[in-house]
Amino acid sequence: MKTSIKALLLLGLFGFSSTSFALSESEAEDLADLTAVFVYLKNDCGYQDLPDGQVRRALMFYAQQNRWDLSNYNSFNMKSLGEDSYRDLSGIAIPNDTKCKSLARDSLSLLAYVR
Repeated sequence: MKTSIKALLLLGLFGFSSTSFALSESEAEDLADLTAVFVYLKNDCGYQDLPDGQVRRALMFYAQQNRWDLSNYNSFNMKSLGEDSYRDLSGIAIPNDTKCKSLARDSLSLLAYVR
């Protein structure tokens, strides 16, 4: 009997932990990093035709897939976080072609989910 109660409590905890909570600082930074990747692709890799609306939907999809609650999104200085991420990305000392191919390969597929 005690084992089944423990199992139910554990299942309840797992169920509770999968619900969303307000966006954490590290999640906001991750979102800013992904935004910076798309900005970099548009500005530095020749993908200037990527529709902004589709990029925004991809970012929202990414947040939803991670079960992030964006209700406190405006409490973060996302512009500053994004600019910092963009600077960091720009400063990576590898050839731009290599960087662009890697970023495109790893992130453009996200756009396919939000057409």
